[in-house]
Amino acid sequence: MTANEAFAPPPGLEETSLRLIPHVLRPLPPLAQEMFEAFMLAFGGRAVHINGYTFLGGGTGQPAAALDPPPSNDGREAWEQHALPRVREICEGLWSEDYGPWPIEELAQALPGYVAEAARGFAYTMQPLMIIAAPASALMVFCGEKLQAMGDRDRLVAALVQGVDNESAARGLKLEALAPLAQASPALLEAVGAGDLAAARAAEGGEAFGEAFDAYLEDYGHGSQTWWELHTPTWREEPGAALRLLAGYVADHSRAPVAAHTRSAAERAETIARCEAALSDDGDQERFRALVEGAVDYVFVIEGRAHWQQNCVGALRPACLALGSKLAEAGALAASEDVFHLRLAELAPLAANPSGAMLATIEERKAELASWAGLAPPLLLGPPPPPPPADGPPNPIALMFGGPPKPSDDPMLLNGKGASRGVVTGRARVVFSLEEAETLEPGDILVCPFTAPSWMPVFTTAAAIVTNQGGVLSHAAIEAREYGIPCVTGTASGTQRIPDGATVTVDGEAGTVRIHGD
Repeated sequence: MTANEAFAPPPGLEETSLRLIPHVLRPLPPLAQEMFEAFMLAFGGRAVHINGYTFLGGGTGQPAAALDPPPSNDGREAWEQHALPRVREICEGLWSEDYGPWPIEELAQALPGYVAEAARGFAYTMQPLMIIAAPASALMVFCGEKLQAMGDRDRLVAALVQGVDNESAARGLKLEALAPLAQASPALLEAVGAGDLAAARAAEGGEAFGEAFDAYLEDYGHGSQTWWELHTPTWREEPGAALRLLAGYVADHSRAPVAAHTRSAAERAETIARCEAALSDDGDQERFRALVEGAVDYVFVIEGRAHWQQNCVGALRPACLALGSKLAEAGALAASEDVFHLRLAELAPLAANPSGAMLATIEERKAELASWAGLAPPLLLGPPPPPPPADGPPNPIALMFGGPPKPSDDPMLLNGKGASRGVVTGRARVVFSLEEAETLEPGDILVCPFTAPSWMPVFTTAAAIVTNQGGVLSHAAIEAREYGIPCVTGTASGTQRIPDGATVTVDGEAGTVRIHGD
């Protein structure tokens, strides 16, 4: 079966441009699909799921969620003072509720409302994007007009905003701050390296470490580990990945966040100085400085937005798992996690009359999900969307999502977007989840559809990153520059064309990946 046959647009949407969501890694089970559809409708978009994969298109642009309008035209202020407090209140309300005493029928009836509330939080994360995009767009225009000699405009803009404070950087910096506590005793460090929190707490120095680690998880443990995957555990539920990451920081200080962030900030300062030297006019230099300062807020907002979008997903897990546990105790589910293979409309009837009626259907859905994981979804279904107006301003959000790669006549060469400089040759490891990515060994090259902020373990081990999707301001690109490793984004088909274990050369300047023969 070809990709076109496996991913035919649904009836009524044949003439609509449907784009595979840039953050997709794996197909989603029914409950996660319906959650994401609610998220899209909340801010006026539309999601369509085909074989579990999420495509966007055909939205009305009219938010279904009732949102307070931002009172400020300043993007950072609109995020920090308006959207963020509302998102935080929604998420903290959802994950702090004690669902244990709830009667099973009441909890099942309440869950659709909780999904709608999380969707409202998600819609608030989208509110500041258009506001914050304006100064970044102005910097892109300026660089295109005044700094053409500095090379690729998009890569230059990305270098001008790297190494700045943001939630993705803070996630690593705050974890690394626990390194001295983790080294209080050999037994404690061994337990941290093994990802065993219980053993870490029991070791010498474990009480102080455990308290500090709990505080870290309160900030960074509630969100989904991978985009939109409601069905996968959070770091609070399974903290092993965060512990092993911390042990990696102890073992290799050169790849730890503080050193990487310092190095990235120094490279940004050097790029700014070179740009200023290339501008002979004092007025241009002054304008350039102001534009760079405005664009810095873009990274701050989009990374904060990403962190809280993952929290909106993770905030639903406590209620879902509580309901799943009650259904499993009643014999309606084989395990509490099977609740994610149900649809919202199926929850209340099953809770009202718990039985094994859905057990076989759930097993069929699990098998479907596993088979869908082997498919290669196309990036676009239906006719291509119209190009942006030639005289319109550049869109910095496009630097996050990227575009189609330049075709290659060489079957052993993939083109993409050079997102972080450097050339590396190594063993390719094709992965589709954070769990798989944790098996990387030093010197391996990560090949994946996309990464998320919680994929930091990858960047302490991988020698280079190759993604199917994303541009120079995607999370993979931002983190690759933070850690000083080459990165090529937007290859479209890297996970399909690059064999797992093959030797490849990644050129983060040219934006190419060369597959070597036997």
